[in-house]
Amino acid sequence: MSDGLIKERLMVKRILSAEIETVFEAWTRPEVISQWFGPEGFEVSKSDIDLSVGGKYLIEMHSPDGNSIKHFGEYLEIAHPNRLIFTWELDNQQCQGSEQLTTTTIVTINLMAIGRNKTELNLLHEKLPTQQAYDGHQFGWVSSLDCLEQFLSSN
Repeated sequence: MSDGLIKERLMVKRILSAEIETVFEAWTRPEVISQWFGPEGFEVSKSDIDLSVGGKYLIEMHSPDGNSIKHFGEYLEIAHPNRLIFTWELDNQQCQGSEQLTTTTIVTINLMAIGRNKTELNLLHEKLPTQQAYDGHQFGWVSSLDCLEQFLSSN
């Protein structure tokens, strides 16, 4: 039963079978992020990353039904290889939960080595403006991290 309150903070945690450096690179190198980013069935057509505080990123992908979706923002904090904080702009994108929304949200990726060849990833997405945005991003992040997990295990 819903209490009627919007969930503004989405948290997703994963234990990945990869070194922390490999996981950090998966988030920060355009040629790598384009191989796994997005929910299953989505394809990245363009990825640009200026990995510097104040630097911008753009990830353009296409959904299975042909919609073009652009994710973009600016890096607020980079602590190699443990932490990334960046804005995540909702700009009337053609993905569930973002239609007709224009707002800035914040994503924090925390990475922690937990033994040999294992990394704990904690993703926090804050300032989601509606329950529909929360639900859509929860699906997107969980499926994207599934794709990351598959990518890392096959490389």
